[in-house]
Amino acid sequence: MSFQARIRRLASETAVYGVSSIVGRLINFLLFPLYSHVFLPSEYDPIVLIYAAFMFLNILYQHGMESSYLKFTTDRDELSGRSRAFGTAVISLGGLSVLLSTVMYFAKTPTGLLIGLDESNLYLLNFAALILLLDALSVVPFADLRLRNKPWVFAGIRIANIVANVGLNLVFIFVLDMGILSILLANVAASGLSLLLLIPTIQSRFARVDSGLWKKMILFGLPFVPGGIGYAMTERINLFFLAEMDPDTVIRLYDMTPQSHPDLYALAAEQGPMVFTQHIVGTYGGMIKLAVLMALFVQMFRYAWQPFFLQRQKDHDAPELFGKVFAVLTLILTSAYLGISFFAEEIVRFPVPGNRTLIASSYWMGLSIIPVALIGYVFQGWYYHFSAGAYIKNQSKYFLHATAMGSITALVINAWFVPTGGMIAAAAATSAAYAVMAIVLFFLIRPHYPLPYNWVRTIAVILLAGCTFWLWSIQAILQVWWAELGIVIGYALIASTLLGIPVTRVRSLLGQRASSE
Repeated sequence: MSFQARIRRLASETAVYGVSSIVGRLINFLLFPLYSHVFLPSEYDPIVLIYAAFMFLNILYQHGMESSYLKFTTDRDELSGRSRAFGTAVISLGGLSVLLSTVMYFAKTPTGLLIGLDESNLYLLNFAALILLLDALSVVPFADLRLRNKPWVFAGIRIANIVANVGLNLVFIFVLDMGILSILLANVAASGLSLLLLIPTIQSRFARVDSGLWKKMILFGLPFVPGGIGYAMTERINLFFLAEMDPDTVIRLYDMTPQSHPDLYALAAEQGPMVFTQHIVGTYGGMIKLAVLMALFVQMFRYAWQPFFLQRQKDHDAPELFGKVFAVLTLILTSAYLGISFFAEEIVRFPVPGNRTLIASSYWMGLSIIPVALIGYVFQGWYYHFSAGAYIKNQSKYFLHATAMGSITALVINAWFVPTGGMIAAAAATSAAYAVMAIVLFFLIRPHYPLPYNWVRTIAVILLAGCTFWLWSIQAILQVWWAELGIVIGYALIASTLLGIPVTRVRSLLGQRASSE
């Protein structure tokens, strides 16, 4: 199969996985405007903190079993061997998940204290524990669908989850008036529906547990736990530092006066000055969703990339093929960075019925974080690409090394700068940490699995993107939609030439579905 055919297949499957990811992330983004008009940032604060904690807790619940299953199933050709890997992984996930959710149920007070929840919101953890359990049980069946190249089944179940989540959000918020609890209740029901739809996959693949295989899977997967926790620290620990900001610093940093924020001052008179800090946490947690388009493409790429490189690793020209994938990935990520950064303000100010804007103006002070946060997603995409060598050469320990360095970077920058720098510092800490993770993983993996990256061309494209953004930021005349669109298109054309990817080749790679040999 040719380079073009194989990359077209990767692009095609990325697009199909992306159907669910695109719809899910966009619906999630479209739900946020709804939330922004129903809940003040200070009311949205507990949801932000709980979902931030999910990133950490999901690592413990899943304990590397998704990656172990992908690895050991790929290594086992016979159906019975694959089924034993499936059953072993599912039982491992189920047993640990039940244990952890039970602990959370009976230890809500210390758990809430750990993540910064007020005592009045501890009851929300009951529903959080159930969501974590249901999602953990779905991990391996979803991974199996990806590995068996069943992207349409995967996407269909994801979309069913999304439809249920959105519909129930509307019912719980507007019909039953259940307040902030509505978000978690809808998530519980949607996660339960996904697991129910995955039962046929579980029944068809499940076999007896293999204790010997389980030990091997645990040894491979456990390095992903501290690595994953480090990854979660990189992504979400900034929210916990924001939650500890001094209210007086928040008021001074964001020029919050009684005239500019009368509702917030009235709320503070009732509930205390920490309302100002909660306002910042809610604002950051909400506005970071504007990075949805960048985040969803990176996730789409990850879903398709892992089975792609595992299945293509023995091709005689695999290194050259993977290098070409990296060039296309860089072109798309940098173009997306510019497009989302340019159009962020137009998006939040988009008029909707009722003389309102898409995002309530109480959240707009978080707009400045978007370009800073998006830089991190470029490096996150590179990190996933570099991960191929670690999987292929069975060097999962390097994920721990890379994420440890990234989490240390995030921890230091957050601790040093967030207390006085607020949201911009929080976004910068995450982006810097992703950059460190990608760079460290690249240098650790390169001696084991070198790939033909053209770094001169890649750096030239990164510099071009930086100069383009700088020029746009200082020239108000360029900050209109038609000029921004033209700049992004022009950048993409020039960058594709610099990377050695002619526009006709990009169209060829992305516009056709590959056929198998």
